[in-house]
Amino acid sequence: MDQKHLQCFLSKLELPQDDAALHWVAEQNHRTLENFARSRRFQENQQAILQSLNDQANIPWGEHYHVTVYNFWQDDNHPRGIWRRTQEESYLTVEPEWETVLDIDRLNEEEGANWSYKGADLLYPDFTRALVFLSGGGDACEIREFDLIGKNFISDGFFLPESKSSVAWLDENHLLMALDAGGDTLTTSGYPRCVSCWQRGTLPQDAALIYAGETTDMTVSAWYDHTSGYEKTLVHCSRDFYHSRTYQLIDQGTLVSIDIPEDASCDFFNAWLLVTLTTAWRIADKTYPPGSLLATDFASFQKGQRNFTILFTPDEHTTLQGYSSTRDYLILNLIRDVVGRAEILKEESGLWNRVQTLTLPGFTTISALGIDTETNRYQLVSRGFLQSCCLSYGDLDDKTLSVVKQEPEYFDKDDFEVTQHFARSLDGTRIPYFQIATKGLELTGKHPTLLYGYGGFGVSLTPEYLGAKGTTWLQRGGVYVVANIRGGGEYGPEWHQAAMKQHRHCAYEDFAAVAMDLVIRRVTCAARLAAQGGSNGGLLIGNMLTDYPALFGALLCEVPLLDMTNYHRWLSGASWIAEYGDPDIAEELQWLRSYSPFDKVSSCKSYPPVLFTTGTQDDRVSPAHARKMVARMHQQGHNNVWLYEETDGGHDSAPENNQVAFYHAMTEEFLWEILTN
Repeated sequence: MDQKHLQCFLSKLELPQDDAALHWVAEQNHRTLENFARSRRFQENQQAILQSLNDQANIPWGEHYHVTVYNFWQDDNHPRGIWRRTQEESYLTVEPEWETVLDIDRLNEEEGANWSYKGADLLYPDFTRALVFLSGGGDACEIREFDLIGKNFISDGFFLPESKSSVAWLDENHLLMALDAGGDTLTTSGYPRCVSCWQRGTLPQDAALIYAGETTDMTVSAWYDHTSGYEKTLVHCSRDFYHSRTYQLIDQGTLVSIDIPEDASCDFFNAWLLVTLTTAWRIADKTYPPGSLLATDFASFQKGQRNFTILFTPDEHTTLQGYSSTRDYLILNLIRDVVGRAEILKEESGLWNRVQTLTLPGFTTISALGIDTETNRYQLVSRGFLQSCCLSYGDLDDKTLSVVKQEPEYFDKDDFEVTQHFARSLDGTRIPYFQIATKGLELTGKHPTLLYGYGGFGVSLTPEYLGAKGTTWLQRGGVYVVANIRGGGEYGPEWHQAAMKQHRHCAYEDFAAVAMDLVIRRVTCAARLAAQGGSNGGLLIGNMLTDYPALFGALLCEVPLLDMTNYHRWLSGASWIAEYGDPDIAEELQWLRSYSPFDKVSSCKSYPPVLFTTGTQDDRVSPAHARKMVARMHQQGHNNVWLYEETDGGHDSAPENNQVAFYHAMTEEFLWEILTN
């Protein structure tokens, strides 16, 4: 194919539903499945993964509304799932008595549709109605009002067609709405730019305007804080991923800004304003460091007072991952060298005190969440690479904590161990990584090893139970490694900022350093080392392909960004300019080209076998990235390049467990086939 025809074809691949593009995708899928979805090992792995997904003993994660617990559940009898509920007393038993509220499979059968459930917003305080979000595969949702007593959609209730609109209850007859009606209602990132108050019985486009953002903003939203005695309506405008303004709506529709730095975030706990910093904030003669959590009386702050209490200050090992609250306590979820802990704070007479610290032994992730704001009860979720998820309920009034549910264990954890290591990146930075392997692993340099990474948007990779991967990877002799590279949030905002924009190369140097350290330590060798990453992690893998091909025997690149000189033109791409840079600015285009795999791949170089995956319904990261990369590499003569595109899938995953199991078994078969032959 000559260059002119290739460019024409690549343009077609940018259109997700183009007939010629879909025909080509079907050919690529067939080629991939013929190679990696036929073996006995694939079938065994698929069955093991599906069994773990459909296991009736899995924890039914619930949301509490007074004494009622709601859960969304999928298994082999309910491929698209059921939204169900039970009373809390029953929920805490081994076999709760569930009542189905909404059956998505039945809904699809009745409507001849392909809906997936994407959540619900229940009306406070009685929780008798809900706004239900239904997706056709991507992020866009249809929004319908639902009667939780009659268990049916309300025919003349609130309704919005499938879009990226967002809504929140103000009261029974009013919604706070950010409307996606196309055209000038959207930002350049493809999200709503205006907030309105929508009254029942009127058209959404006639809703009363509260706030209008600029088209160059990223998105807007609004919500109502129901905390008794501190009720308030709040409007949020994100200028980009890391800069925003929050406003309080007061009498007569006046918006009053909450005057914190634009790169900080805020929340509320009773009378208190909570501020999380990403860069240093100097007020008068005092400087608060990045990563700090501050508290002050909100009413006084709005009148000009700037007296803060520091609730958390990071150090070189410890960072804040988030927080939650009960009626009287604030719960801080922290990680120290990527291992979880929680600290409980209580305010009395204006003074804050740490009253309890929650930790568990080993490399364990723990997170605590207040169950409601009417009591001091909380949930504690703990898990590790070798420890299945455990759900405990605690009460801060009587200091009790007890296990209520434990997920099944899918492999014998006693055969394996988790160790933490540190590699030195090119600039000398210590990069932590976890290794999960057979106990007493013999350092032969020959073990099939899978290295996973992400490195972006401040996302922390903390220990997560390996589940079926313990069977399909560890028990088959594989080693699994998770790299905590810069760009993530493992060591706070500065760890993230160290790999943003023109510094993005640091994340790739970190990941390469971990790969080299695994070889130096004789865990594996290049021919038996694979790497995996998705979305921003797919961009990471794309750069491993183009810049470090000699380090790897195979690469798995999932729902990736790859064409970094055009990413801002597709779908939600413009919303990530604050992370990567703007291709329309000459200086920034230069550094974007330096880590744009689509622009760097060459016919003159040799690359390890690579499988690119994407989803036809992905309306966040365009499938154009993976499609075009595969087409270009094929045109350049690279034969060990495959594509798999899930036609029902969006950015997150396929909608049904059997599709998820098929996908993971197929991608693992690709890795085993390449690494062991």
